[in-house]
Amino acid sequence: MKRRKIYQIILMTFFGTVGSVLIGFIFLNTSIFITTRPSFQFVAGGFIGALYFSLLEYKSLREQIFGMIIILILHLIIFTGKHFSITYVIRDVLYLGGLFLSIKIYYQFIKNNPKVRFYLRSFVLALIYGLLNTVFGFLIYFINTKWHLPTLDFIYMALKFGTLIGFGIGIGTDFYFQNKKHLYNVLKIKAA
Repeated sequence: MKRRKIYQIILMTFFGTVGSVLIGFIFLNTSIFITTRPSFQFVAGGFIGALYFSLLEYKSLREQIFGMIIILILHLIIFTGKHFSITYVIRDVLYLGGLFLSIKIYYQFIKNNPKVRFYLRSFVLALIYGLLNTVFGFLIYFINTKWHLPTLDFIYMALKFGTLIGFGIGIGTDFYFQNKKHLYNVLKIKAA
């Protein structure tokens, strides 16, 4: 049973990440693979969002919170390196908070809603994460620049990236949910 859940988490995370990467690649080409560019969020945010989504689906609340803390710590280590400061902690808490909150809202209210069909749900996640990424990005910019308002280009980028990443995660995870029985058969994973 535990092994099956691990496989389910890996598969769901994989397809959510692939969805985000494919959408990023379609709109921004190979720049999404350059770790110093903002567009790398399609890879990192897609993976983190899909991983958190799979934790919501297959793990308990305690394990979800533990996973969020581990993701935050790893995010800080990977993206700040040796230049650790409270500014980076605030940035990562707000960035990941926006991602986690949007996926939690989607999971709680949209995922199992029979009125919203497969793949159309991806647009809802895109809308939620687009709006929350913009709001949290605004806060990050506002705090990091010592209370200056962000430019319209920054707001547009946050909205565009959030919308596209949310859409990619949604498409990938919906593909997983729609085809998981077939995937389990192909990979010889015993279903519950």
